[in-house]
Amino acid sequence: MSDGSDRFVQRMSAKNEAAPVFERKKLPCPNCREFLSETYIELNPFPQIPCPACGSLVSLDVLHAIVLPASEQRTAKRCPVTLKVSYKTYGDFIDEYTKSVSRRGMFIKTRHPHQTHDVVDLFLHLPGLTEPAHITGEIIHVTMLSASDEDAGIGVKFIDIDEKSRQALLAFLQSPESLT
Repeated sequence: MSDGSDRFVQRMSAKNEAAPVFERKKLPCPNCREFLSETYIELNPFPQIPCPACGSLVSLDVLHAIVLPASEQRTAKRCPVTLKVSYKTYGDFIDEYTKSVSRRGMFIKTRHPHQTHDVVDLFLHLPGLTEPAHITGEIIHVTMLSASDEDAGIGVKFIDIDEKSRQALLAFLQSPESLT
């Protein structure tokens, strides 16, 4: 689904908890099984396109959409907010910025190489905290090849977060500051 559709679903969900759930399609690469976004496929009008995860050429006619049931849809509201996040990967300490954050995960804008299922220790810099929130997360989505730098990055699911950091994150996500 496009970013515009995601924002529409978020607005509908925020206005009405009983809003309809829209089905989402995922298109797995036949080689690495990572998902190709519909937007990425639409931006590449060729009969074969490179998989953003493994780089192999994928014929569009072999892609089979998987329709996610409502139980696998996002349940946490994403706040489109830019926050500094620091983490160590492959021996380097990296400072990046988020594109969106929810109470269950975040999307980090990056062009650094990452692997799905890697576990990372994150330090999320939240307004009002003197020390960054320490979060352990699992990389569940990698998008390195995209038309815009805004869409390149990693999706991280939170695995563990200390209570003080969790409370600070929840307070921030509920504040008007998270909507800017």
